[in-house]
Amino acid sequence: RPLVSVKHRVTTRTMAATIVSFAGLRLNARARSSGAASSRVVARGVTLRIQHVAPARLSRASLVTRAVATPAPVTVPEPEQREAISAPRPDVAMPNMQDPWNDPKWKDTKWTVYRDVAYDLQPFYDKHPGGEWLLNLAIGRDCTALIESYHLRPEVSTARFSKLPVLEDFPVTAVPRAPRPNDSPLYNSIRDRVRKELFPREGKMEHRMGGDGAAATIVGTAVACYAIYANFTGPIAGAMLGLAGAWIGLTIQHCGNHGAMSPKTWVNNALGMTDDLIGGSSLMWRYHHQVSHHIHCNDNALDQDVYTAMPLLRFDARQPKKWFHKFQHIYLFAAFPLMQLAFQVGDIKGLFTRDCEGAKLHGATTLELATVVIGKIAHFGLLLGPIAWGASGAAVVAGVASFIAVQGMVLACTFAVSHNVAETKVPEDTGGEAWERDWGIQQLVTSADWGDKVGNFFTGGLNLQVEHHLFPAICFVHYPAIRKIVAEEAEKFGVPYANYRTLPGIFAEFLKFVKDMGTADQIGDVVEAKHKNKSMCPLGFA
Repeated sequence: RPLVSVKHRVTTRTMAATIVSFAGLRLNARARSSGAASSRVVARGVTLRIQHVAPARLSRASLVTRAVATPAPVTVPEPEQREAISAPRPDVAMPNMQDPWNDPKWKDTKWTVYRDVAYDLQPFYDKHPGGEWLLNLAIGRDCTALIESYHLRPEVSTARFSKLPVLEDFPVTAVPRAPRPNDSPLYNSIRDRVRKELFPREGKMEHRMGGDGAAATIVGTAVACYAIYANFTGPIAGAMLGLAGAWIGLTIQHCGNHGAMSPKTWVNNALGMTDDLIGGSSLMWRYHHQVSHHIHCNDNALDQDVYTAMPLLRFDARQPKKWFHKFQHIYLFAAFPLMQLAFQVGDIKGLFTRDCEGAKLHGATTLELATVVIGKIAHFGLLLGPIAWGASGAAVVAGVASFIAVQGMVLACTFAVSHNVAETKVPEDTGGEAWERDWGIQQLVTSADWGDKVGNFFTGGLNLQVEHHLFPAICFVHYPAIRKIVAEEAEKFGVPYANYRTLPGIFAEFLKFVKDMGTADQIGDVVEAKHKNKSMCPLGFA
C-alpha cells in the first residue's frame, strides 16, 4: 500500500521521483510507525513535511524519505535564537580526546582506521594495486568509506586488512568515524548485480578498462588546440584551448585521479596530472574531491563543495543568507569564469597549510607536494609560451583571459548542476547527513543524472553522477550500463532517483534553484542533526 501520492504543478524534466519538488511525485515504501520522525521545510513555495521511515526492505537503521503536502507554515527561529553547527572534521581529533596526529608515538606511523580498528599501512605500500598516491588518502583518518566505495570486491580489501599489523593501543575513539558503504543494503544490492552482470570475470580489472580510445581522443584534441593557440595566439585560440582544458578536467584527469582510467597505476597517475597542466592541482583535487566531497556528498558541514562557494554563492538553505544573494542567479555568470583563479589561490594556500579546507593532507608525500609547484610552472609556461616565439603580449593576455574564462565557465556549469537542484537537497538535515543515512541512499538522494551516452563521453561520466558516486573506481565508459541497474534497484527499494533528459534541462532547474536559494530563509541551523541515528554511521557525536 503506497504511503502517499502527491502531484505538484511544477515544470521539470525529472524522470524519477524526487524528495523536494517535482512533477508526478510518487514514493512507495512500507512504514513502521515506530520508525518515523518528521520536520517541516519549505521548498520552492511548497511546504512539505519530511518523514524518515525505516522500511521493511531495509535494516531498521536505514532511512528513506517520503513527502506529504501540508499547508502549515514553517517556523524559522530568529537569528539570535539559532546556534551554529559544530561538527568535527573527519581528520582532526574528537574534542577532549587523545590526538594521534600530534602524539609522538603515532606521528610518524602510516596509520589508518578501518571499521573501528587501527592499522599500520606501511607494509602494504609496495603491494597496493592502485598505487601509493591513492593509498595515501587513507593515512591519518578513518578510511572505511574510501576503501568500501573504491573496491568492487569487498572481500578482497577485507582480506588485505586481516594481514596488516594492528595498532593495539591506538586511540581509535579519537578519530571521527566515516560512513560505511558495506552496511547499505541498497549499495550491496547494486554492487552485487554490477559484479555479476557487467564484470563476471573476477580479478581481471575489467571495470578499469575501456577508456583508452576516449583518452587518446581527448589528449589528441588538447594537443591540437594547443598547437593552434601557440601559432595563432589570441582570444579565439584561447577559447578553444579552454574547451580542451575543460574536457580534460571533466574526463581523464578526473577518472585518472580516481584510479579508474586504467588498470596500470602509472597511466592513472599520468592522466591525473593533466589536472596540473590545465591549472589545477592533482594532489589538492584528490583530497578535496575524494576525501571530502565523495564521502560526505552534500553534507553542509563536511562536503567542501557545499561551503567553499560562500559567501559569494549560496547553494544551500542551511547556510547564512546575505542581502546580495538575491542577485546570485545573475552575477553567477560573472563568478563562474573566475573559478580557475579561485583554484589557483586555494592550491597555493593548501600547499602551505597542508589543508584543502575539506581535508587535511595527512598522507601527502614530498613528491606529491612538489607536483603543486611543478604543475603551476608547467601550466603558466604553456600559457605564456607563445611570447618566446614572437606572439605579442596583448595577444597572449587576451588568449590567457579567454582560456581561463571559457574553461572556468564550462567546468563550473557542468560540475554544479548535479548536486544543486532541489531534489538533491535534504533541508531538514544539517551537518551530518552522511552519517545519519544509509550510505547508498545518501548518494542517490544528493545527486542527479542527466543525459546518457553522448553526455557520458563528453563529461567523463559526470552527467551520470549517481553512478559515479556509487562506483568512483569504475571507468566512466561503463556508467550507462550501470545506470540501468541503479534505476531498477532504486525502484525496488523505494528510493528517489533523479534523472534529467538533457544538460539544458537540468541547467534550467539549477538556475531556478540558485535563484530560490538567494531568497530562502535559513533553515536547520542547529547544533546537531534532528534525526540522529547512532547505529548507522556516527561521526562520534554523543
